[in-house]
Amino acid sequence: MYNSDSVKDIIYKDYFRKHHQYAFAEKDILNYRNWFYTQWNLINTKIKIRKEDEVLEIGSGLGGFYSFLQERVKKYVGIELDKEAVKFATNYFKSRSFFNTSIEKWGGSKFDCIFAFEVLEHLNNPLNALKKIYSLLKVDGIFCGTSPFPYYKNIISDETHLFVLHPKNWEKLFLLSGFSQIELYPMSFFPFLWRINKKLNMIIPFYIPLSGFITTTLIIAKK
Repeated sequence: MYNSDSVKDIIYKDYFRKHHQYAFAEKDILNYRNWFYTQWNLINTKIKIRKEDEVLEIGSGLGGFYSFLQERVKKYVGIELDKEAVKFATNYFKSRSFFNTSIEKWGGSKFDCIFAFEVLEHLNNPLNALKKIYSLLKVDGIFCGTSPFPYYKNIISDETHLFVLHPKNWEKLFLLSGFSQIELYPMSFFPFLWRINKKLNMIIPFYIPLSGFITTTLIIAKK
């Protein structure tokens, strides 16, 4: 997950262990793959991810999303503020692709795609961060990420949530950051069905305010 550097070591220390009750074991990766299966299928219909692409993921966690990409792209970089998560991902995947840093501090080469799932709401300064993301994309580069719909349940569900914004507010911020095309896709999910079978975690294409339902927005923005 993501926040400002000045307080990140305090706020995100043991974040995944405490907030998500992760065991830091293989089952966490397998659970993520089951949970994310239908979203991954949707993304593949919206974005053509090529073998030669260079990819940055903001908020890489334990490496669940990387498990979908590791054999599919030329280069992957994952940045994450939870040090324990970075250590686990590095050891589990035997990869040097994960870094304990923030988007503000990241520099270097540009990327074809930048991903950030359930991260935008943690940004300390969303507009500045989106401008940085824009600057890190190659010409015609793509941003793809999600952020929860601003129901009260999503605002209070995580004490590190700072900006749980309406999708139209995110759209305005992406446009102000320089992005030319923004697509918004409402998504809701029944609770816990992915634990039975990954294919049961169907995407409901509208927002559901009921407790237990996960409600978020898929955002795809083109430079």
